[in-house]
Amino acid sequence: MKKYVLGLDAGSVSLSAVLVDKTGRMISHHSFHHEGNLKKALLTLEGKLNLQELGSIALTGRPGSRAVHTLFVDSRMACIRSAKERFPEVSALLLVGGEQFSLIRFDKNGDYESVRTNTSCAAGTGSFLDQQAGRLNLSGSAELSRVALENRDEPPLVATRCAVFAKTDLIHAQQEGYSLSAISEGLCRGLAKNLVDTLFKEEEISGSVLFTGGVSANESVSRNIASLIPSVLLTDPLGQYQGALGAALSLLNASGTVGEENFDSLYQDERTDKTDFYPPLELLLSDYPDFQSYRSWEQPIEGRKGQPFVEVDLYRSLPETLDCYLGIDIGSTSTKAIVCDLEGEVYGGFYTKTSGRPLEALQALFEAISLAALSENSHLFIRGSGTTGSGRKFIGKLIEADIVLDEISAHARAAIELDPHVDTILEIGGQDAKFTTLKNGRVTLSVMNNVCAAGTGSFLEEQAARLGLTVKDYAGMTEGERAPRVSDRCTVFMERDINHQLSEGCTVSEVLTAALHGVRENYLRKVAVTGAIGNKIFFQGATAKNKSLVAAFEQKLKRPILVSPFCHLTGALGAALTLKDEAVLSDSFPGLDLYKADIPVRQEVCGLCGNHCKLTVADLKDKSLAFGFLCGRDYNTESYVNTNTSGWNLMKERRRLDTGLQKSLQRDEREAGDDLTIGIPDALHLVEDRAYWQVFFRDLGIRTIHSAGMKDAVSRGKPLTGSEFCAPVSSLFGHAAALLEKADYIFLPHYQERKTGKEGESRKFCYFTQFSASLVAQAVTKERCLMPLAATRYSSFQLKGELLRVLQALPGRQFSFLQISAALDKAEEFRRLQKEALLDLFTKNRSESVDVLLLGRPYTVLPEGMNKGIPDIFGNLGIRVFYQDMVDIEGNFSNIKGLLKEVNWNFADKILRAAEKVVQTDGLYPVFLTSFKCGPDSFL
Repeated sequence: MKKYVLGLDAGSVSLSAVLVDKTGRMISHHSFHHEGNLKKALLTLEGKLNLQELGSIALTGRPGSRAVHTLFVDSRMACIRSAKERFPEVSALLLVGGEQFSLIRFDKNGDYESVRTNTSCAAGTGSFLDQQAGRLNLSGSAELSRVALENRDEPPLVATRCAVFAKTDLIHAQQEGYSLSAISEGLCRGLAKNLVDTLFKEEEISGSVLFTGGVSANESVSRNIASLIPSVLLTDPLGQYQGALGAALSLLNASGTVGEENFDSLYQDERTDKTDFYPPLELLLSDYPDFQSYRSWEQPIEGRKGQPFVEVDLYRSLPETLDCYLGIDIGSTSTKAIVCDLEGEVYGGFYTKTSGRPLEALQALFEAISLAALSENSHLFIRGSGTTGSGRKFIGKLIEADIVLDEISAHARAAIELDPHVDTILEIGGQDAKFTTLKNGRVTLSVMNNVCAAGTGSFLEEQAARLGLTVKDYAGMTEGERAPRVSDRCTVFMERDINHQLSEGCTVSEVLTAALHGVRENYLRKVAVTGAIGNKIFFQGATAKNKSLVAAFEQKLKRPILVSPFCHLTGALGAALTLKDEAVLSDSFPGLDLYKADIPVRQEVCGLCGNHCKLTVADLKDKSLAFGFLCGRDYNTESYVNTNTSGWNLMKERRRLDTGLQKSLQRDEREAGDDLTIGIPDALHLVEDRAYWQVFFRDLGIRTIHSAGMKDAVSRGKPLTGSEFCAPVSSLFGHAAALLEKADYIFLPHYQERKTGKEGESRKFCYFTQFSASLVAQAVTKERCLMPLAATRYSSFQLKGELLRVLQALPGRQFSFLQISAALDKAEEFRRLQKEALLDLFTKNRSESVDVLLLGRPYTVLPEGMNKGIPDIFGNLGIRVFYQDMVDIEGNFSNIKGLLKEVNWNFADKILRAAEKVVQTDGLYPVFLTSFKCGPDSFL
């Protein structure tokens, strides 16, 4: 007679098993890290069990695993079954496993209510934690927790958004002298915060939360989560076995018996099916360079831990003397330099690892350049230097660079030098990936990866290192190879899939090839705008030296992929060529001997203003240089510096205009009282109408405050939304919550539609914004929200009635219809004067050079927390910026709507050209700003 039910949880990282009897009592439990080889783990488990005693097997975890089973149970359902059996009082279940995490909520009756889970990213999972522990030479999450709990110092901030970015932060923390325990605590704290930020977005949980799953065994993570949430956190001592136990209990509940099946093995052996493999990787359409040079070698660099050598390529012999330009690209993982003559002919390329030490990497390059020139008996006279890359500003200051160029411009400049007809640039660097389109040599679109490094060079390097190989081994081992289909989502999941494929009989070459396909798929899905890919495609970045990766892109896009011999140096080449374009002849370069100098680097925080900029300071013999000032001041300037050189500040002038007009209308008004305050959020349609409503309330003797200048409204508002909304709607939640801390009531009028002034025409507002006031009121305090129907097709009489109705709720205030009418008439007068004044302000402040007109919805263009500082960026360039309501739309722009109707909305470049026909007739350049897609009306 059979005695037991076996519960199996075949997770992404480990195999967990429990043996229960017919009453559901757990007899034993086992857990094995399978590293993708589930077969080996199951066979190990067999050796610890008596299969003759098993009557049935319940399986949960990853669908499709080859474990023998009687019943398969959904993993979440299994966990709920086990948790509610042992912890019936909890209100929510925080489940964090090797690959997924989720927050399962129960209603007041203990029944399932909702679930929120992670995306296709491993940040916050057990696999992520195990991988980072391995980088710290710790055995796993358990040892990481033990070390973290020993910490007594302030831990460093560690990026837990991506495994590759976390690696960089770990390196930096080690270089800055943080102890192993502090770094471990930083990892656990960061992971806990990532979990809480992702899952705990809704209203507060009334009861306790059960923390379960494999990561619940990490006491440091548990402690940090408990400190971040208001609810009581209970930790499940059997968290690792939650799924297996729930599966076994579910089977018992369904069958009522342990069963009478016979099992010879726990594993179902099947042959690997290779029919779903990718085709072999071969270049069929593209010409590929051989990367041969006049001379090349690896120059040893002594005394610099992160830069043991520099790769040197001389493309032609160096003359006895050479007037030259030096372009430098300081990237997150590598630092590159190009030496070219004053006509742009490349003489040498230099490449080394950054290793978190951009200054030392620069000095290593300077040493290699000096030795290369010495080996050729040549003297280099550097007539101009330029920097690009993530460290461009710091290094640019250090070497007094003549130009400091952004990476997009640098790569585009290099590409058009190599082929003027290029229209698409695929660039994959060490930790970032960019997609750029060009037309007539000008950048028209640029996209960059954000929080995921799965489609980058570091991703490939990680996978090669795991297999005991280097990146250079890829090309020879993957050319002509087919590959299994694996995850392209994340370096952590890719590692799991590689382990699985190896256990299934795939060769090392096949899984390396699979990694290339994973990078390609990730890049095309998450970075590139596939509909914008043209016919002349350049592949740039060091990863383009991987011939098989280029073949992977060619196979997918079915177009030739162009690769330059300087593909790994194109950023530096672009900086050097820009020096040529500007005919720079300078003597500011401090000299290549800078590599001999001992330059200490330290960190500081500037306290001169609220920005609290984190500075990197390099101490030279005669001066200190710093990078990181948001205001642009020099290190020795003890005051905030205004870098706006245009002589015009759009936001400041608009505020000054509104204030002046309001004062001019105050002559017949009584002063606003101080006993009651109404807050007006500077968000959505109130951005445009805030001053209008201020005039209205002042005429009634009511004091108002507003939230203009708030920069964290979106981040503050998102947890209150309860759903996914665009940034403008989320910001309204944030503004309202902030104002409720200072005001008695919040003014949240409903905006439905507005008459345009033309017969039969009206402007309908975005559907989401139409009901946003009601959503915000529910998220904050509805009783303190004043919500009249303010913008409709009805007459002003209806609006006055709405305002009268709403304001009757104010305590101790009674208004007549005539008072409301008079106040609204005063506001309408303000609106008329404001419109005239804005047109006049534009006319009087036009410059004689280039001006820019910002087009877009007011609530994405005007608030400082929404426009990403774009008006200030133009101001720092000496360009005056205006907004569309400052121009005579009915006059100069009367045909813009008709022009936009003639183009297909799917093609933004056509819209730009249509708008340029109109805008540039008045000497302006249009810039469209919009934070979310909502159709052509965004630009009108």
